[in-house]
Amino acid sequence: MKIYGVALLAGCFLLGKLMGNLLGKLIQINNDIGGVGFAMLLLMVTSFYLRKRGWLNTESETGIRFWSAIYIPI
Repeated sequence: MKIYGVALLAGCFLLGKLMGNLLGKLIQINNDIGGVGFAMLLLMVTSFYLRKRGWLNTESETGIRFWSAIYIPI
């Protein structure tokens, strides 16, 4: 089975966690503040940007939609 969209999801998750940790350190809390929320926003913005530019093939776009649907309830 081919899994599409996982690299984009993983990249957005890592960047979101980094942003959440930086925000936590900025307000002097030693914890992640909103990392998953930042990751979801990054995933939505990045997939919209890639779709608008036409850089996604249909298989990757379907995979990103699938992982976005799985990721939203978390």
